[in-house]
Amino acid sequence: MIDFLKYRIFSPIMSTEKYEKTIAVMENNCKKIGEILDSEAYNRFVKLKEYVESGQCKNDITVVKNQKYQNSDEYKIEKKLKLLGKSKKVKRFILTGSNNESIEVVEYLRLKQIFETDEFKDKKTYLCDTNKHKKCSAYKNLEDYNYLKKSEDVNLLPKLQKSCSKYVAEMSQWKGTFGDDFTSVILEKKWVTQPAIVALRHLQKSYSQLGDLQFISDGKNINVTNSLLQIVTRNESANGFLWSEKHGFVPQKFSYTSGVASTATKFMQTYGRIEAKIRMPKTKGTYHSFWLGCEQMLPFINIFCVNSGKVQVGAFNKSQNIVKKIPVPLSQKFYVVGIEWNTSEIIWKINGRKVFSAEIRINEQMYLAFSSGVKKEINSIDLPIAFDVDWVKCYKHK
Repeated sequence: MIDFLKYRIFSPIMSTEKYEKTIAVMENNCKKIGEILDSEAYNRFVKLKEYVESGQCKNDITVVKNQKYQNSDEYKIEKKLKLLGKSKKVKRFILTGSNNESIEVVEYLRLKQIFETDEFKDKKTYLCDTNKHKKCSAYKNLEDYNYLKKSEDVNLLPKLQKSCSKYVAEMSQWKGTFGDDFTSVILEKKWVTQPAIVALRHLQKSYSQLGDLQFISDGKNINVTNSLLQIVTRNESANGFLWSEKHGFVPQKFSYTSGVASTATKFMQTYGRIEAKIRMPKTKGTYHSFWLGCEQMLPFINIFCVNSGKVQVGAFNKSQNIVKKIPVPLSQKFYVVGIEWNTSEIIWKINGRKVFSAEIRINEQMYLAFSSGVKKEINSIDLPIAFDVDWVKCYKHK
């Protein structure tokens, strides 16, 4: 569940569509932020910004702007050349071409050769140009900086970062530990279809609890279709076992079948954030639950349960039994439900809104499970029904 959403006290739960759209916007904004931060243009802007705001760019431009021809070596060469050109020996050499061995003439010819090169002419033209600073690399960098400063990405970035700050702060606390979006056509090996670890280790078969009217089939009531995990409850007879604390596993004939998908023996976690997008039917006489179990019967965490159309959550250990009914309308298709669980407290959330919290100490390794069942006789026309799971995700604090 995401804490960045601003719910007013007693405000209704946000629609799943709006909640997922809000999350999608945040995720897209974060993706865009990453693209901008990784872009060549933005990284050039950052370097130019540092260069410009440090004052170095201005200094470099000023240095070029203050370069004068009168202060250059080229000016000294031209000045000396003119002075030598006024000497009698050089004038005689220019007129007659004789006496070219004198020191004045040799120096004059050397300087004249330098003066007439393209390199000298270009340097003089550059130093005499009053706009020469606009042609230097520092000025070009300043122009690039001002251009990038007005670019869409540079101006969009702080707005995106502000809009996503709480979301990023929230998500940065967590790392993913488990997830499934059920895109495979079959249930992946990360899931098992027995109700509890005790069934896997001792009975090697599925069983039902005392008071349940359904047989938990070994995967026959589990479908994976259209990227949904479906637990189907049917009106059909089956032979199986019923667990009684007094008598143990007792053979029983059932009138209904249903199923369970759990991560028992596959994945377990202590503390963290656990959530799923689910759709539960509200048929009277049936229950559908998203829960956490462990090696023993207790502790147990009921993340979200619909029992004959009524929603409840809860947690149980050897000293506490916490059950809370939540007034949630089941008219919409899906809800994103989950918990945040720490050493002393569990917080239940629906579509990002905190709906209940309880102080309870549960520190065992626990597995995830989705299950359906029947508590009262049901009209056959009301079956089959399906409990749908779109996705499930688990996180732990970094």
